[in-house]
Amino acid sequence: MRVKKVKSPAKMFTSNPKVLQNVTVETMDEISGIVGKSFGPGGLNVLIESDYPGIPNKNTKDGVTIFKSLGYSDPYKHLIVEQTRDAAQRTASEAGDGTTATTIISAHLVKSLFKFCNENPKESPQRATRILKKIIKKELIPSIEDQSIDIGVENQHLLKKVAKISANGDEEMAEAVMEAFDKIGFGESSHVTIQELSGPGGFDVSVIEGLPIAIGYEESIGKHGVAFINDKGNQRCKLDKPLFLLFDGVVNDLVSFLPLIEQLGQKFVVDGDSDYSNLVIVAHGFSENVLTDLAMNFQNSTSLNVLPLATPMTNIKNSRLEFLHDLAAFTGAKIFDMGNQLSKATLLDLGSNMEMFEVYRFRSTVVGNPDEMNIEERAGELEQQLSNAVSISEKLELEERLGKLTSGIAKLKIYGASNGELKERHDRCEDAVCAVRSAIKYGALPGGCRVLTNLAIYLDNNYAEGHKDHTLVQTVLIPSLMEPLRKLLDNAGYSSDEIQKTITDYFINSDMVYDIENQEFGTAEELGIFDASQAVIQALENSISIASVMGNLGGIVCSPRDNQLENQAWKEDQDFKRATTSPNEYVNEADMRS
Repeated sequence: MRVKKVKSPAKMFTSNPKVLQNVTVETMDEISGIVGKSFGPGGLNVLIESDYPGIPNKNTKDGVTIFKSLGYSDPYKHLIVEQTRDAAQRTASEAGDGTTATTIISAHLVKSLFKFCNENPKESPQRATRILKKIIKKELIPSIEDQSIDIGVENQHLLKKVAKISANGDEEMAEAVMEAFDKIGFGESSHVTIQELSGPGGFDVSVIEGLPIAIGYEESIGKHGVAFINDKGNQRCKLDKPLFLLFDGVVNDLVSFLPLIEQLGQKFVVDGDSDYSNLVIVAHGFSENVLTDLAMNFQNSTSLNVLPLATPMTNIKNSRLEFLHDLAAFTGAKIFDMGNQLSKATLLDLGSNMEMFEVYRFRSTVVGNPDEMNIEERAGELEQQLSNAVSISEKLELEERLGKLTSGIAKLKIYGASNGELKERHDRCEDAVCAVRSAIKYGALPGGCRVLTNLAIYLDNNYAEGHKDHTLVQTVLIPSLMEPLRKLLDNAGYSSDEIQKTITDYFINSDMVYDIENQEFGTAEELGIFDASQAVIQALENSISIASVMGNLGGIVCSPRDNQLENQAWKEDQDFKRATTSPNEYVNEADMRS
């Protein structure tokens, strides 16, 4: 009897340098083209079709939203999109803005690296990217930090300028963002949540009590996160009147949790009490089996909702347990561990007075009315720890936690006549909020690509002809740094000659910024053009990260794509979800008034 060996699925692959370079440059040019189309005051909206039935399409000028929506039927191109997308998105998650600049710079870096190595065949692309990384890390980023303006009481007005630039020049939106921060304080831990509501265009700001959490379903639940998203329009999980089960440990099975879950089931399923329908289990981790079981249960609209949330970890000792103590103070829930056995838990140990819990991809928020005595007691403990902090990082961490626990949350409501308008304004507003928070923490810089131009001037002076890295810097790095300015001017309708003249003037007037809309030079203070410092730093770091991978590409291996099969699988998946989940999961919150 012959035994046939099982073979792996057929793959597509290539190591042909010309093919690799062509497909990489073409793909990154196309990505840069559509993401860059939204860049600056002359940028335009991009219309994005919704992936979900019943959810409206979106039009946006937000670079990260555009990038996240991209995909190719060509397997090679799609792999390149996925490889570059995560690094570009890091800019937004770290600084709140700058994804578009990252995309533009990285595309030009990759194209220039290929050209440089082709013209200098004995130059190693690995060596070239190592040199560029070293220059950016050791020279350019310290230069940005030196130029950064720390934000204090005396120059707090700069934050509004940062917000306005990040909101694409929307004065009213910038004022609403500043009002939100004014209500809760200008601290790096100040938290602003954004809500979309249908109605006449405008903004409304109020303060709600709440506790922001620096972890979402991406890190907490991983691939199972999609099963818990019950608000598809906003890509979040939202639970009303949640109860909290806090566990100091890793949940490997649900056996010890079942008695308490059964008590909740009795209240919700049998007695019909909706106050017991939502439970959040907060622990240091969950086994794959537990996550699978909870994901399947969450899809059952007739059972209570049980959502797993992992505790965020920092470099501070016992940070996960300390987070549980913060959450216990806010929710009134009890912490269980080996000493406090779950077998003795009652419904009274799950906290009270919590109004809502929402989980996004990278963040979560608990909203409710905590017991003031619990908050005061915990704040006192944190202040005592703060006085005994052994390092600057521990001090900063404790200050942030104390601010989150005591400052509350500003709720910024966006009103719009259509879902498309609401989504577009939401993206810009979130960018502005994140940019302000980043500027509070890291400082601000003159905008309009002024700092990138300053870096280009520095390199031009310090890597003149005769320097061993002159050609690499002059043909790869400097043009890439100037590409965002070229794109800004191109989007605003400037001709090639006008773009070149403006860039030349930028080099001459090194202390000026350029107002593209009004076509005038002036100081950043006069024209109100400022960016968050971290956005520029992250744009450079993540651009060279993308270039170091794509510019050193020696081969691609991927699976062939079958569009008909993929479309059929997608349709079956959507049909299954519609048949097995609550119809409310497909209702856009923007369609409902609160």
